[in-house]
Amino acid sequence: MERKRALLTFASLFLMLFASIMISSCTKEGPEGKPGLDGIDGKDGAESCSACHNLSEVLQAKLSQYSNSTHASGDNVHRNSSTCARCHTSMGFRNYIKDGTMATVDNPTPINCRTCHPIHETYTPNDYSIRKATPVTLAVGVGTYNYGNSNLCANCHEARTVTPYPVLGGTDVTITSSSYGAHYGPQSNMLAGIGPIQIPGSMTYMNSAHTTLVTGGCVTCHMSPATGNRGGGHTWAVKYLSASGTESYQYTGCLSTGCHASTSIVTALINPNRTEITALMDQLLAKLQVKGLLNSSASVTTPKTMTALQAAAVLNYKFVYGDHSYGAHNYRFSKALLVNSIESLN
Repeated sequence: MERKRALLTFASLFLMLFASIMISSCTKEGPEGKPGLDGIDGKDGAESCSACHNLSEVLQAKLSQYSNSTHASGDNVHRNSSTCARCHTSMGFRNYIKDGTMATVDNPTPINCRTCHPIHETYTPNDYSIRKATPVTLAVGVGTYNYGNSNLCANCHEARTVTPYPVLGGTDVTITSSSYGAHYGPQSNMLAGIGPIQIPGSMTYMNSAHTTLVTGGCVTCHMSPATGNRGGGHTWAVKYLSASGTESYQYTGCLSTGCHASTSIVTALINPNRTEITALMDQLLAKLQVKGLLNSSASVTTPKTMTALQAAAVLNYKFVYGDHSYGAHNYRFSKALLVNSIESLN
């Protein structure tokens, strides 16, 4: 039986081999066919690149300006935790304006071209468009910042949420954070006149003309035609050091609005205001320190319980200080905040 099975297996293998030889011997290669038609030439990859990478002097100028900006310094890029990355890192900012994501960013990068522009996403000049320019609902106060392309800036240059936010006539508040206040970027709030607490006093709260006349918001002055790579443009600087090392101000944006006729006129208006607001800030800070509401570092020694009115005065000081324009953004509103806060502490 075993012998028969072996013979059958051998016979099967032989037949398979024979069939394979017969089939291969029947397959013959015919003559070579005619060449096919040439395909359509592809697009030169350099064409799309050259739309932007054309050694444009304008692009070089903007890169040079950016290199001298505070944004490019990366001084605070290490603040890449979930609560800070949205403003201190490029990826954190892009995630936030896309869908509100707030998460820790690994390998953080400083604010750069890709932060504000969708670079290398379409490979067309559209890569230089603004990522987002929708109005921003401010985190503190009731209102919206809506000034064109500078809405993008307002996503960071606004006061962070203040907890506790005092209510005039309300109960005492207990502050547990030494950094209590508007943080260091409430410029959008100050320009719009929204967020600080309007303590009643001798001064009426009103906004300066900048609030309604400067329709472009931040970019009108901070991105005005550049002075070399020191002020304006992509330096975003209004105050800068000249080549000789002297303190200078970029006021060309003030002239472009049609409100002011010359730099000398702007200087004559703004310098006294800056001096006045600085003096009022110093006066308010001194009163807050005398009352033990702020310490020598202008911070709250925590935990600290204070009346709602006292907390409002602390918050107003933090707003005007953090704005850092010394009245330039909204002189009338800034002055009223300081004067009425001082009066409330007397």
